[in-house]
Amino acid sequence: MTWNHRIIRKEYKGANYIEIQYGIHETYYRDGVPDACTMNPVAVAGDNIKDLKQTLRWMRKALRQPVLDYADFEEGGKYYRKQEAKQESDA
Repeated sequence: MTWNHRIIRKEYKGANYIEIQYGIHETYYRDGVPDACTMNPVAVAGDNIKDLKQTLRWMRKALRQPVLDYADFEEGGKYYRKQEAKQESDA
C-alpha cells in the first residue's frame, strides 16, 4: 500500500445550507487506486525544519493532482470497500 497527500473536497449539509471545504489529506492506494483517506486534513509537523520542508513539498505536489471527493470514500462511493473486506485483503 502506498500513500501521498491529496486535496479532498468535503461537503457539509445543514438544514438550510451546504458548506464545502477543501483540505490536504493523507490518501492511501491499493494497486494505484485510492483506497482510504484520513478523516481530517493533516497538519504540517515534523521533528525538525528539514522534515517540515519535506512535508510542504509533498503537500505542494497535491495541488497539481485532481481533487478527490470525500464522499467517494464513504459507503456507496466509488472507492468505498467494507472494513471487513479491507482487513481480509490486508492479511
